[in-house]
Amino acid sequence: MQANRRTAERMESVGLMTNLFDGRSAVLGLVEDVSRGGLRVSAIPRVFEDGVETCYAVVNGGWRDFHLALRPRWVEPAPRGRGVYKRVGFQILHPPTAWMNFIKEKEDEQHSDMVFAA
Repeated sequence: MQANRRTAERMESVGLMTNLFDGRSAVLGLVEDVSRGGLRVSAIPRVFEDGVETCYAVVNGGWRDFHLALRPRWVEPAPRGRGVYKRVGFQILHPPTAWMNFIKEKEDEQHSDMVFAA
């Protein structure tokens, strides 16, 4: 497993949740940030098997769900000693068009918010 070396532009996620499936168990997680090719998920229970080659997720995007195939890229324990949880960075394998469109919408919203704030 690699260290956290994220280089893609990331956007903080507001209220996205995910169900993660590692082949043995299903767990909930909180999506902290997203990009076109990846996402960072926190509050993942320790039982989630982060050593799998591929896992699957359903990310709840408000009024739509995204079904994603993921590859864990890095893992770190949850901050502040919450040892029953961890944070995992995932690469999205073959991001679906719906996901790419969702991220583009969020990028456009973020850039228009910055223009109005200036």
